[in-house]
Amino acid sequence: ASHAMSRPRSAAVALARRLARMNAPSAFRCLQGSAAPWLPRASAAAVRRDPRESDLSETTLTFSLRDDAGNDAARSPMHEYRARVRAGRLRDGDAPQTEALRALQTLRDRLVSDPPGSAKKTSRSFSKDVATTNVVQGVYLHGGVGRGKTMLMDIFHSTLPPNLKAMTRRVHFHEFMHEIHGRLHALRSGGADPLAVVAAAVREESPIVCFDEVEIVDVADAMVVKRLFERVFQLGGVLVATSNAAPEKLYEGGINRAAFAPFVDDLNARCLVVSLDDEKKKVRGVDYRVEGSVSANAASAGKTVTGASESVLAFGDRGGDAAVERAWNEAAALASRGTAPEPTATRVSVPVASRRFLTVPKIKGTCAMFDFESLCGAKSLLGASDYVALCSRFDALAVTNVPTFSTHNENEARRFINLIDVMYERRTLLVASLASSPASLFRGEGDADDAEEEEEESARAETTGDVAAATRRRARREGERSGVNATVNDEGGSSGRSTTMIGSMEWSATGRSGASLADLQRVNFTFRASERCASRLAEMASKAYEAAWVSRVTER
Repeated sequence: ASHAMSRPRSAAVALARRLARMNAPSAFRCLQGSAAPWLPRASAAAVRRDPRESDLSETTLTFSLRDDAGNDAARSPMHEYRARVRAGRLRDGDAPQTEALRALQTLRDRLVSDPPGSAKKTSRSFSKDVATTNVVQGVYLHGGVGRGKTMLMDIFHSTLPPNLKAMTRRVHFHEFMHEIHGRLHALRSGGADPLAVVAAAVREESPIVCFDEVEIVDVADAMVVKRLFERVFQLGGVLVATSNAAPEKLYEGGINRAAFAPFVDDLNARCLVVSLDDEKKKVRGVDYRVEGSVSANAASAGKTVTGASESVLAFGDRGGDAAVERAWNEAAALASRGTAPEPTATRVSVPVASRRFLTVPKIKGTCAMFDFESLCGAKSLLGASDYVALCSRFDALAVTNVPTFSTHNENEARRFINLIDVMYERRTLLVASLASSPASLFRGEGDADDAEEEEEESARAETTGDVAAATRRRARREGERSGVNATVNDEGGSSGRSTTMIGSMEWSATGRSGASLADLQRVNFTFRASERCASRLAEMASKAYEAAWVSRVTER
């Protein structure tokens, strides 16, 4: 290969093509490394990484060549990752991240060499091809909070060649599901199967879908996701997804989970599944969001909303509502981009999802202020799609009097988690007064007296065998907390011989089969997601997050 550089251009190009046909990536990298200015025009469609080469040095997955469509193949996920490591933006040596990059590179190589075609051309043969070959149709990254899942997916998306990026959609799972339910609702009166119609449309519009934060918590989403992506996969669609849960843990314990289970097998068969945790040691890796927030605050880079001495998140005895009001006014002034900020408007009605309207207590320019109860409280009845609408309209949201969360206010906790997920995805500024620090905001249990009493009751039940009595007492307490009459009868129901009733309705602790009241905290969807929320709150309180927001709103 080195000798070829002294030979005429045509001979070197011919050698490059021969090496490609011979599947000799090591020699081909040597030739590519000579940096001849004309070599990137050589066709490299047949070049593949040798699976026996486990070394992931900077050049292993990087080919400065163009494919037959003229797309630059040098800007690969691994190349971008290494560039960020050299720039000091990422830490090197995270083995799970390297494995994830290898999976993303494998998918990218497959897409570059064989871009998704028309759904009509692939619908008949693709399902059969997957069954008989190792066709990669996606990558599924899962793991603990702050492990870099979203960052890795974004690296994959940002380094796709133009022709592939044009057919790719990067979207948060909440937003996608809101859109899908809307489409299904619009087709409800049609004669054809609505899910099949929507799946075909999704595949045709975006052959490659990049999902962030896949989380399935109810039976409606579970059945829609299953049928939708089974069909999308059959049509040759590609999925890149991140989640805190492994495929086997998706919708775990859900109602009619058995109907969803085949999709888990399909996901494992069609996608490269990578855990960002240390599976051998059974421990979670570093939370880079929290670690990075500490480093960024120490560096105090860029102009922030409140200056170096204060944070946009106030908690404990740090000034509360007065601090929120001050930071919110400063944010509104910055978002006005040098013009005189608009006067504060009160009780303004703004549109949210499903043609509904929400009354906003205070608005100044593109900044809105709420109390917690009106945005996430028991009577707010807002969901992720409503928060998407708000973040599409406002650059910053202030929220006062955010409480701590336990099983007593689980619904409020779920709404708050959805709000933070949407704000983080949209990079919206959060100004808030919290009852405690982000790390201790989610307690996951009830009052200490209740917990002690329930523990004593459980011990007595084991001794006396009177489990039914303990369950009845616990159900009555749940009713007192919710303000309605709760009873336990012996008539039986969908989940056993004894039925917990809230008023006249049979009650399930979390909407999942096999879940007793005592199991609520242990298997609760909400408090599984609370770790992600606390991690994101830590980053959203950092000076780096503030500085990025200021830069974005002042320069656009």
